[in-house]
Amino acid sequence: MPPLIRRAVALLVLIGLVLAALAVMAALVLTTAPGAVPAALALRAQLPQTENYSDPASPLVSGRFAPAPPPAPDELVAVTYNLRYGEAISKTIAAFQTVEPLPAADFILLQEMDEAGVVALARALGYDYVYAPASVAEDGDDFGNAILSRWPLSDARKIILPGLHPLSGQQRTATRATARVGDTDLLLYSTHIEIATAPVELRVGQMAAVLADVPDDAAAVIIGGDFNLVTGEGVATLAEQYAAGGLDHATPGLGPTLTRYGLRPSAADHLFTRGFAVLDAGVLGEVSASDHFPVWARLGW
Repeated sequence: MPPLIRRAVALLVLIGLVLAALAVMAALVLTTAPGAVPAALALRAQLPQTENYSDPASPLVSGRFAPAPPPAPDELVAVTYNLRYGEAISKTIAAFQTVEPLPAADFILLQEMDEAGVVALARALGYDYVYAPASVAEDGDDFGNAILSRWPLSDARKIILPGLHPLSGQQRTATRATARVGDTDLLLYSTHIEIATAPVELRVGQMAAVLADVPDDAAAVIIGGDFNLVTGEGVATLAEQYAAGGLDHATPGLGPTLTRYGLRPSAADHLFTRGFAVLDAGVLGEVSASDHFPVWARLGW
């Protein structure tokens, strides 16, 4: 793409983000301010509202396709991947079979999944899984987070994150489970934070809720997901927030993890850990099954 056209497209993307943010702020003012205009309230009430799964206990599904686990290794590979609306399952299976280091992944933390896609991936690649939908997407399929593991999973939970999107009413969640690796319990989270144009207080509260769920005495933890960050300042703030909770940023400085209109605007997807030494990490920009890229870390312990 010629540089001039690329800059023009980038400007259009920025304008779109600004307009979306202004729309959200306008909706908040019109619907929460004292004496708000009744017509504005009526208009908001007519907007399509997302169907959410607000029960923390349900739906919450799991299954087993992993073979008997080997002895605990000295290294583990964790991957987080937002697989856009659970589409391109065949391409994703092929990538995890052929693109290094994906075939070695011990844990895959997935976002924007439906149950059928989770089961297809787990069966084809040989993983146990836990899946909890957060809501119903625009296409009518469930929309939620999954954990795939080579190691047995237990204590599966769905964490309802605070707040709803002010326009769509969409709920966000995290999926949690405990993997038994040898004699060690390893706590896993897959999460998807509200979009970047949502109010900052909403997004910060959701990030904090995931961190608050981690027990202080949990010795081994991996948190991964799409945090919908669009600036370096936002990434740094999140890393500081999680560092205060005893979690290391396992995937700093990797560059963009998603693509929009042929551009790669930001690092939205991240892994955070406790109890590990980060040996290597990367983002696989050549994997094209989604508008996001797989982000991985090789962890020693």
